[in-house]
Amino acid sequence: MFEYDKSKFKGICIPYARFSTQEQDKVGRKSLDRQLGEARRFAEQSDLYINEDLIFSDKGVSGFSHQGQLSKAFDKGQMAVMLELLERVPPHERENVYIAFHNIDRFSRMSPQDALEQFNRILKRGFKIVTTIDDSVYSNKEANLDNMLISIIKMSSAHYESQVKSVYVSDAYTRKRAVIEYLYNHDSQRGKHKHIGIKQAATPRWIEEDDIVYEYTDVDGVTKRDTFKKFTINEEKATIVNRIFEMKIDGLGHTKICQILNDEGIETFEDGNYRKAKKWHIFAIQNLFKNEHVLGTFVLKTNKTEEYYCDIEKVFKSRKLKVTATEKLHNYYPAIVSKENFDKAQRQIANNKIEFDRSKPYEEKTHVFSQLLTCSCGGRMVYKSTRKKNKKKTDDYFEYLRCERSILNDGCEAQNIGYKLLEDSFLRYIEQFDMKLFQGEQSKTKVKIRKLEKQIKNLEVKMNDLKSKSDGLNKTFNNAISQGLDASFVLTELNKNERQISLVDVEHKNKHLALNNTVRLIKNETESISKSSMRKALNSCSFEEKLSMRKKINEFLKLKVMHFQVCSTQLTKFVIVCFSDSVIRTFCYQNEFSSDLMFNSIKVDITNLEESDGYVLFSKLIKAIDESLQGKTQVITKTDLNNYLVEIKRNHLNS
Repeated sequence: MFEYDKSKFKGICIPYARFSTQEQDKVGRKSLDRQLGEARRFAEQSDLYINEDLIFSDKGVSGFSHQGQLSKAFDKGQMAVMLELLERVPPHERENVYIAFHNIDRFSRMSPQDALEQFNRILKRGFKIVTTIDDSVYSNKEANLDNMLISIIKMSSAHYESQVKSVYVSDAYTRKRAVIEYLYNHDSQRGKHKHIGIKQAATPRWIEEDDIVYEYTDVDGVTKRDTFKKFTINEEKATIVNRIFEMKIDGLGHTKICQILNDEGIETFEDGNYRKAKKWHIFAIQNLFKNEHVLGTFVLKTNKTEEYYCDIEKVFKSRKLKVTATEKLHNYYPAIVSKENFDKAQRQIANNKIEFDRSKPYEEKTHVFSQLLTCSCGGRMVYKSTRKKNKKKTDDYFEYLRCERSILNDGCEAQNIGYKLLEDSFLRYIEQFDMKLFQGEQSKTKVKIRKLEKQIKNLEVKMNDLKSKSDGLNKTFNNAISQGLDASFVLTELNKNERQISLVDVEHKNKHLALNNTVRLIKNETESISKSSMRKALNSCSFEEKLSMRKKINEFLKLKVMHFQVCSTQLTKFVIVCFSDSVIRTFCYQNEFSSDLMFNSIKVDITNLEESDGYVLFSKLIKAIDESLQGKTQVITKTDLNNYLVEIKRNHLNS
C-alpha cells in the first residue's frame, strides 16, 4: 500500500481533508477538491507519489475538543484510520512519507497543548507533515523553530475560533430554551402555544419537523418573531406505536411484541444519525413506555461540563453531562397515544412487576450457566422458567434456555434447550475430571495476582525515580535561590513532580488493596464442591435448595471458565467450553445427536504469545471448531479437525 517507484519519486504524499459542519459539506465538494488539489499540486512539484487508496477525509467530524480530550477526528474518524495505517510503515522508510493538510486547522482544533502533542507524536514517529496553504514542511530531524512557533499560533487561532463558535451556538440555544420555557409554562402563555420547539439531537421518530418563523408576545408585551421547529405526526409510524401500546394492554410482553412486528416484516424506525436496525429489539419497545413523548410531553436538556480525573491516563479531563433545562412542556409534540391507553399500558407493566415480586425466590433466574453461556452466534442466552401446575405440594418448574437473537428472529436458528438436560449433561461431563485440574498455575485468579504484583513493583520503581528527581530538583532550586537566580521554572517542575508522587502513591495503595482482595478469592478457588452434596442438592424437592447449589456452582465456574458457548440448531447439539488450563473441550449434550467428532479435548500452547495475541488465536480456533462441528467445513473426522486447527495456528503465527 505504501510502495512506490523510487526511481521516479522521492517519497509518498498522503492527503487528509476534513469538514466539520453540514454547511461546509453542502458547498463541500468544491472544498474537498480544493484541499486534495493542493495536495496533488505539492506532490507533483516535490516529486511525490499519491496512492488513490491512501486519501483520507472526514465529513461532519469535528476537529474541536476541550482541554485534555481527543477530538472526534482523532478518536474515531478517518484521521484515526490514517494514523493506524501509518504504523505499518517500516521506521527506516518513514522519512519519505509526507502527510498533507491544507492548513493547521484541518489538522486539529483541539487545545493548542493537545494539538501540539499529536503534531509532535507524528513527527517523532519519523513522518513529515506538510501544510499546502504555505508549503511548509515539518520534520523531527529539521528543528525549524520559526515554523514551529507559527504552527503553534495557528493551532491557538483554530482552537479559539472553534471556542467562539461553540459559545455563539450555546448562547443561541440557551436563549431559545428560555423562550420555549416562557411560551409553554408562563402563567400568561400556558395553553396558547403547541407543537413548536427547537431542534434536538433525539426527536421522536414518529415526529416530523419543519422550519417556521413564529410570532409571539414576550413578557414585556413586545411582539417578537423568531425561527423555530414546527412538529407534525408521521401517521404511518404513529399507527405502529399505537398498535404496540394495544398489544401491551392485551398483556403481551416486549419479546412477543418484537416477534409479531418482525414476523410481519414491519420496518423499524430510523434512529437519527445512527444506523437503522434490521429487526425490532426489546429495547426499542421498552423505550416507548419509559417517557411521555407519546403524549406530547417533553423536557428540554442541556449539556453541563464537569471535570474528572482519568485513572487510566492519570490526567484531569472534562466531560459533558445532560441535565434538565426546563420544566415539563405539555403539547410540545402532537400526542399520538391517548392518555387512557398510556395509563392502561403503565398499569399492565406495573402488574407484571408485582407478579414477578410475588415469586421472587423462584424467579431469580439464577442457574449454573448465568453470565457464562452464550449462543454459538454470539447472542445472549435467555433463561425462562414456568411453574408447573400439579397437585403435589412440591416446587417444580419448566425451565429452558434460548438465544435472544433466535427469540427475535434476528438471524439465529437456535432452538430451545431444556435447562435440566443441559445442566445434567454438563455436570456429568465435568465429573470425569479431577477438579484440581482447574486450579493450576493458569487459574484466572492467580494470573490476576501475578499481574497486580508486577504492577505494584513497577509503581514502586516509578516512585523511587520520582523521589530521586524530587531530591535533584530541590537541590537545583536551593542553589538557584542562593545565587539570586530566577528559580520559577524549577519550582513549577518541582510542583508537577510532587503531584505525580501523590498520584502514584494513591495508585500504589489501590493496587495493594486489589491484591489483598484477590488473594482472599484464591481460598475460594481451592475449595472443591463435593460431588455427592452437589447431586443431592440439585435433585432436591426444594427449589430453594437447588437455587442455592446452582449459585455455588455458578460462582465456582466463573473463576474457572474462560469461554462457554452452546450450539442448539435442529441438526446439532454441542457445547464448547474452555477452562483456565488452555484446553478447548467439546461434547454433545443430547445423545441422539452424538458422534465421535463431537467429543474433543484440544490443548492450545500459548506460552510464547502475548496475552492479546493468545486471545485472538483462541477465538480463531473456537470459531473453526464451531463451524466444523456444525458441518460448515470439510472436516469429517477428528484427524481432519486436528489438521485444520494446526493449519489455522500456523497461519496465525506467520501473519
